[in-house]
Amino acid sequence: MNGAATIPDVTEQTTSLSPMADSVSFSRPMGALEMFFKKLSDAGAPANREHAAFFTVLQVRFPACVTQAEDYIARAWEIIIRRFPALRAEVSPPDKADPHDRARITVRPFTDYSYRDMFSVHPDCPNVDVLFSAPCQRKTATCHWLPEPAQVVLRTSHWRTDGFGLVLLSDIFMSTLATVVQLGLDSPLGRYLTQEPLDPPIGPSLEDVIRKYTQYPPCEAEDADNLVDTFVNGRRSIALPTKPGSSTAVPSAGARAALRMSSASTAELAHACHVQGFSVTSALNAAIIRATTQYPQDPEADSYVLFAPIDLRGPLIAAGAQECMQPTGTYVSGLPMRIDGVVKRSENSDTIPGKSFDALAHELSAFYSQNALSYRQPGSASEKTVNFLQLAEPFMERMTKLFSTFPLPGCPHPKTPVISSLGKMDELLKREYPSGTDNATVAPKLQVTDFWVGIDNATPMITFHPWSWGEELTISAAWNESFYSTEIAIDVLEKTIEELGEGLKIGKLTYRIVTSCCDASTQVKKHPSDALARDGISHSETPHPLNNNDHNTAVSGGP
Repeated sequence: MNGAATIPDVTEQTTSLSPMADSVSFSRPMGALEMFFKKLSDAGAPANREHAAFFTVLQVRFPACVTQAEDYIARAWEIIIRRFPALRAEVSPPDKADPHDRARITVRPFTDYSYRDMFSVHPDCPNVDVLFSAPCQRKTATCHWLPEPAQVVLRTSHWRTDGFGLVLLSDIFMSTLATVVQLGLDSPLGRYLTQEPLDPPIGPSLEDVIRKYTQYPPCEAEDADNLVDTFVNGRRSIALPTKPGSSTAVPSAGARAALRMSSASTAELAHACHVQGFSVTSALNAAIIRATTQYPQDPEADSYVLFAPIDLRGPLIAAGAQECMQPTGTYVSGLPMRIDGVVKRSENSDTIPGKSFDALAHELSAFYSQNALSYRQPGSASEKTVNFLQLAEPFMERMTKLFSTFPLPGCPHPKTPVISSLGKMDELLKREYPSGTDNATVAPKLQVTDFWVGIDNATPMITFHPWSWGEELTISAAWNESFYSTEIAIDVLEKTIEELGEGLKIGKLTYRIVTSCCDASTQVKKHPSDALARDGISHSETPHPLNNNDHNTAVSGGP
């Protein structure tokens, strides 16, 4: 991973915990990007749900010396939320003196009461779909332990951290849990908490970081307007069909399924992309577009329009912003993508793909490989480039206003399939903890036997998250049951894999379908399988070289 941040290590030299570290309150106004994600999350508020909340699932195998796993998990989570107070942050009303009337992010002193609201055990819960099925808006980040599938679930609002930050948090949590197992439950808090809590407890907003570490002149207002116009101008975006009669439905429970490719097919896919000159993310996106066009489309639908993720951690870290190396904070924004002519009508008015797989993949690669510091608007006749760091604040302010007016023609909401690629996770999340320490050979080992990244959707859209871990590529799909069925989500996944095989000219790929973030093949205790076998599972010693662009200055497929 180019320019990867150094992952904090909880095994550093022990320091004592300041008695004042958890005894103060702190508050600041929300930044433009944070407010954008807060507005998105409010889409589920009428049903007492939260849209676009992130979570990770860690399936953990404990050493034989651990007999009551929940006590160790609870202790580790306490250490984490003391070390990173922003996980306890809540949204509070605007300050009356603020002329911009901005909501605020507030951290209050740590108390046992607040901690109990952030950690819970669910003895009879089989998976995350059941865990999050009941309507509930959580004010803080939360940690959940599901003993039956042996899964730890970490969940947070999108405005509090981005996808990369949550995966980084998962790694730090596992390192902390390994330390608790090693030291036991009776050690003083200071022995576990080897780093002082962050000061200030809430890091700066993206816009404040840009102002602090860069000296770029203000952008021209029309540059931000031109980016927003990509969404508004042009024909409608293609979409995945929702359930009949769901146009007025209230959001219900979220659901998830994934296509998990065998290690041999994963390596074959990555090699084919390399040979043909485009990224794995671009190939997956092209396949999803072509799969979507096989469903009936609105007569005015002609384009694929996406709010494409762009990770700004890399250029900001390069400028000296060490704040961006922490797991909390939102530093992934988005750029508008519009690809026209993706669908055609046959003689009998059926919709079919309008562009070849190769044409789409190369067009997508050209978009994703752009440098965020020298960005040229796709389709523009001008050779002018803009620095997105200059545009971030005014652009996000405009996008927040635009997203609050949905639905609009050409906008990616609702129903447009969204892809947000996480890349290669092996460099962030390890298979075994502790790892890379002097006493690693003698310390009790925790094993991570499976790993998932998920999102809760409360709107009519299916979100796809591809990532590779343990030599296998996973393509997950998340949706809301009010708008989509499991059958159509799995059908889209299978059409996507067919398009990949045909487009890359590599024939039949082997995979399995997994639901509810529970892959039976990774379970410590065998349960009746939720997985639907497809063509068997092959294995390969060849690692999957899927590029992780989280810290590139290029437009990223990352979350």
